[in-house]
Amino acid sequence: MFKLFMLSLAAFLDGITTVMNRLTSILLVFVLLTLAACSTPPAVKPPTVTQPKPIAPVKPGRPPTLSELVGKYSLFAGSEISFDLRQQGDKLIVAAAGNTSELTQLSPTRFKLAGGREVIFDYSVEGKYDRFVTTYGGRQQRFVRDESLAKSRRGITKQAVYNWQLANAIKPGHYTHSRFISPSRGLVDYSVYLPQEWRRESKKTYPLVIFLHGQSGWEHSFSEAVPATQLNQWMARGLIPPMVVVALRSGRIGADGKTEEQWSTPRNEAMLTSEKPNELRAFIRQQFRAGMSAKTTSIHGHSRGSRGAIHYALKFPQSFASAVANAFVSDYALPETLQIATQNQQRLRTQGIPLRISIGDRDEFALKMGCKASPIIHKYLSNLHIPHQYQVFQGVDHSFVKLWNVPLRNGMPNGLSELQFHAGAWIR
Repeated sequence: MFKLFMLSLAAFLDGITTVMNRLTSILLVFVLLTLAACSTPPAVKPPTVTQPKPIAPVKPGRPPTLSELVGKYSLFAGSEISFDLRQQGDKLIVAAAGNTSELTQLSPTRFKLAGGREVIFDYSVEGKYDRFVTTYGGRQQRFVRDESLAKSRRGITKQAVYNWQLANAIKPGHYTHSRFISPSRGLVDYSVYLPQEWRRESKKTYPLVIFLHGQSGWEHSFSEAVPATQLNQWMARGLIPPMVVVALRSGRIGADGKTEEQWSTPRNEAMLTSEKPNELRAFIRQQFRAGMSAKTTSIHGHSRGSRGAIHYALKFPQSFASAVANAFVSDYALPETLQIATQNQQRLRTQGIPLRISIGDRDEFALKMGCKASPIIHKYLSNLHIPHQYQVFQGVDHSFVKLWNVPLRNGMPNGLSELQFHAGAWIR
């Protein structure tokens, strides 16, 4: 009888073991599926595109007269960098930054400035001579008459049209310029770098770096300083992972629409941090499959843009993975910045994001104007025990190009080190 009882008990225990094993397997599958769901990027709808109505280009039937070239020409709408062309008799006079100079005519569309730089006029698709090319800041730049710039920004009101233009212009391994209509800020010009391996039909996702330019900068400030070939080479050598870089143009405010907007304004905060379907982050995910979460989205700024990067690192650490601030000299922003650090210090000590601040010891804003924002914020964050890195580069001025390329002790360009800094945060 006892033997029969033991046999029954053994059979019962074997049954229990079998059931538990099955439950364990089911639970394991459930956990794996849950983890997979959590790591799967959010589903995004494919971008809608609308082809704009084709415009037949018009070729002018004759060379321009001097009076047709008169006007104000700017690098972009609202830019502080502009030229005012006036006619005096049979001469063209150019005024810029408080100085005037006579243009020597070489041909109907070619002129020469007093310093030797050439100014070459060209016409729009409508056949109007409303733009010229000249060397500015060491590179060829195109300046367009203000009326034409304003008309261009008013001309397209549907994001789908910009999407169509983007789809036809985009080239992986290069920079592409386009526009995004933000519910918070309106029309926003941007430049995007896509890695060479990026393909429209692929489902692979990428980390994202959002770049904020300094005062008088624009969406091309990053691409003018960082050649796409440099990024391509670093990725090909495995020094940094493939990533997407989006550089934005700051807004313009004020009665005349020409006052450069701070990156920390409420509408910029909404544009840069919102998870709403039609805002910047959703747009970038939809178009480029990048920055699929805050954990793979970093922010990087220079000069006034560095103030923005620090602002978002201290106020919105939950929205970014890391932040780099180059040449922070915005002393006027210190009261607000220090207040944010004080208010959020407890959270920043335990849940803050990696933050790197750097400046050159020859920064002209520090030497000539006494700006001390970088050392002050470094000392303040240190006193609050808020983790961050701080670097001062010997012999480097305010230039973003020089800050990007200055070699570290190991010979590595600082820009490469900064991108590796971001990449390290993406795998935390």
